[in-house]
Formats: sequence, structure tokens, C-alpha cells
Amino acid sequence: MYPPAVHYDRLSNDPESDHNDDSFTLKISEHRSRLRHYLRPNPLVRVLCILVLALLTWRIISNLTRRPPLKVFALDEEPRPSWLDDKTPDAPMRLRVAVISRASEFDTRAALRESVFEGVRQSEVELDFRFFVGAPTGLFSWWTISHLESEIEEHGDIEYLRDIDDVKERLSEKRFAALGWGGSVRRTDYDWFMTMDSDTFVRFGALSRRLGLLLKERDVNPQTQSVLVGRMAAHRLFWENRIPDGSTDDPWEEDLFLKGPWYDYPIGIGYMMSPFLVETLLSLDPPPPHHIHYPNDDVMIGGWIAALKHFPDTSIDFQTTPEHSPEPVHKVVPRPYLPHPIDTVVIDDKEGWHDYAGRKVGYDAPFSWSSVCLHHLHPKEMRMLRAMDAIKGEWAPGRNHD
Repeated sequence: MYPPAVHYDRLSNDPESDHNDDSFTLKISEHRSRLRHYLRPNPLVRVLCILVLALLTWRIISNLTRRPPLKVFALDEEPRPSWLDDKTPDAPMRLRVAVISRASEFDTRAALRESVFEGVRQSEVELDFRFFVGAPTGLFSWWTISHLESEIEEHGDIEYLRDIDDVKERLSEKRFAALGWGGSVRRTDYDWFMTMDSDTFVRFGALSRRLGLLLKERDVNPQTQSVLVGRMAAHRLFWENRIPDGSTDDPWEEDLFLKGPWYDYPIGIGYMMSPFLVETLLSLDPPPPHHIHYPNDDVMIGGWIAALKHFPDTSIDFQTTPEHSPEPVHKVVPRPYLPHPIDTVVIDDKEGWHDYAGRKVGYDAPFSWSSVCLHHLHPKEMRMLRAMDAIKGEWAPGRNHD
């Protein structure tokens, strides 16, 4: 009868035989056993395998998310603009420049002297510049102080603010001290006061020509009008001066924060103020609020200028902020800086003032002919830009340059 009642064994050459499968499975089992036997007493090999696997995974992800190559320079993509080759102006731009610097930035200051300030053609720009540094703090402050004093003696271009700790939280006090230095001469003795960060590369000759072009379009006079030049962002914080200078109270206390209408402020690249604006701010009593912690030190500048316009207007609603006041949010009527409002001409030069490509998304751009103030550069990059054939002729030859 079928099927047979007795089980039969398959022959070795039977096509349905699973002899080969059993042999293959046995070999895999033996290899696994050997691999486990090898890895068990060798943790180093196990770690290396994990690292290799992680590296391969990272390479795969990197290839999938890789961005196109970053474009750093754009000089070859556009012709040299005519305003760069206009005839030398009848009179040079008289510029007072304050560089906000950390005490320990020895190489940065050296790079700025060599690559930015040295060789500026006096037929285009008459420069008077100072570095503003605070009092070093920390375990090795004695070393910084010793080298800083030697640098001061050698160069004579450093304003040493011994009453202000050299920490970023107190940058606003450095900015106010720089403003005081900028306005320490008669306003008719200079054309502009400029504050710049220590990681900003400036082509002063190109800046003077570009600024002349921008002013001509707007028909403004910096001697008789309030003017601010730079790269702008927007904010709505205001402050009232509540902390007297030289106060024996907590040095970390801040002025009163308020929230009001939106306004333009110059981001950290730098900014230029007209002599009229500098003189106006320094004439205020009490002085404009400047006990404001980083990162609001540049917002503070825009806050001053906006307050000149808005504080006299009692119809504007100013309030305290819940982040900075222990009391519930309430309306505040700020004391006007002056009895009358002062409106400021704000020149937002996005093409001329920007960050180095890739350094700050949204504010960065490739280096072009219009790039007169470039932010977030390392000292070696400043030296590299100064040596570029395309622009090195903007400076006169000096001891550090052919």
C-alpha cells in the first residue's frame, strides 16, 4: 500500500537530501564558535571592530548629508566696481577707531596692527585708533598683566580699563568707555567714530569710498545729523540707567530692562557713529545705561539711539520684562534722555558689513569687492586677506609687507 509503512533513509545522491545543508550549517556554526572564542579574550579587537563600524556609519551619513563646497571668495564673479577706482577724495576721512579686545588677545592685536592698520593711505583715511581691554582675572592673570604692560609700553595704543574686569559680561562698559574716548576731542576734529570687534577685518580705504557713496545717496551730514552705519538686526529691549558708575554694590547688577517698539541695532561686527550722535550721547545726564551684560552689549547701542527718539513720546507703551524683573509685568513711563526726540539716519550696509563665509548663518557672505568690514576672522585669515593680490594695493607698503 502507499505510502509505505516503514520509513526509509535518503541516499547521499538523492536530490532531496539535506546532507549538504547540514554540512553548511555545521561549518557556519564552527566559524561562529571560533570567532566568539577569538573575541572573548581580546577586548581590544572588539573595541576596534566597534570603532570601524562607527567610522563606516559616519562616512555613510556624511555622504548623504554633504553640502556643496563653501564659497568663500566672490571677487572673480563680478567686475571691480568703479567706486573703488574713483579719484582720491579732496580730503581724507578722519576716523577715530576703538577696538574692543580681550587682554589676552596678543596675537590678534598684532594681526590687526600688521594687516588692518599698518599702511592705511593717509590721503584716504586719517586714523587714530585704540584697543580697549579690561583688567585680567583668573589664576594666571599675573602673566597676562605682565605681558600686557610690556605691550602698552611698546605700542602705546591700548586703553587699559583697570576698573572693569576683562570678562565678556562687562563688554557694554568697555563700549561706553570707548564712546567716551571717541568723543574726547571736538566733534569738528573728526568725521566718524567707529567701534569694531577684535575679530573684524577692515579695508579702511575701501570703507571711506563706499561710505562716501552711501552718504551721497542719502544726502546726510554727520556733523549736524545723528547717523549710524553698520550691519543691522532688530530688537525691542530698552534700558533705564539705574546703576551709577563706581557703585560699591554688586558689580554684576544690571540696569532696568524695558520692552518697547522694534528698532535697528548694529550687530557685533562694528558700527560707525556721526560726531553729532557721539556728542549727543555723551551730553546725557545721567549717562545712557551701560551696565548691561553680554550678549546685549551691541543691542544696547541700538537701544540708546531708539530711546533718543521714543522715550519723549508718552503715547508709546513701555513695559518691564518677566525675564528681568521680580515684579509682575507693568507699564513704565521712562525718563526721556532729552526734552525733544532725535531721529537717527540708520544705514544698513548688508553687502559691505558681514561675517566670514560659513561663520554665522544668515549674516555671512563670500568675500566680494563690496566687503569692507568682515567679521569672525582668525589672525591667520586677516594676514591672508591682507596679502591677496586683488586688494593688497589698497595699503601702502610697510615693514611687514612688500
